[in-house]
Amino acid sequence: EELQRRFETLNPEWKGKVGGVAPDGDVFLEDEQVLHFRVPSCTDCNGTLKPEVTFFGDNVNKAMVQLVHNRLAESDAVLVTGSSLQVYSAYRFLLAAKERKIPIAILNIGPTRADHLTELKVSARCGQVLSIIQPH
Repeated sequence: EELQRRFETLNPEWKGKVGGVAPDGDVFLEDEQVLHFRVPSCTDCNGTLKPEVTFFGDNVNKAMVQLVHNRLAESDAVLVTGSSLQVYSAYRFLLAAKERKIPIAILNIGPTRADHLTELKVSARCGQVLSIIQPH
């Protein structure tokens, strides 16, 4: 709520109108809608405020990479949902799983970079398949 208030204070006249929604959930905005949009600075370091995600071209946080490798070591299998695995930062975890002989399953609407590593590949929409799976 505090962050939302900071955005509203910096952009009092801004009214986003969605021009459409992409299959991945992104929305389409006109250039004019975002041209003068202002983003608040980080309250800790005064730097660029970014969500806790890794943008294309950025490095994945080393602590996060280690966390995933630790969880992978505890895993009986790996399920990838809704990713083409085109970026190496995700693909490398499947290479590590294959090296450890951990079974891999992929659920995606199209081909992925790791299809050759899987024991199971389901070509379907994640929302349709995951909604009918009954956990034990």
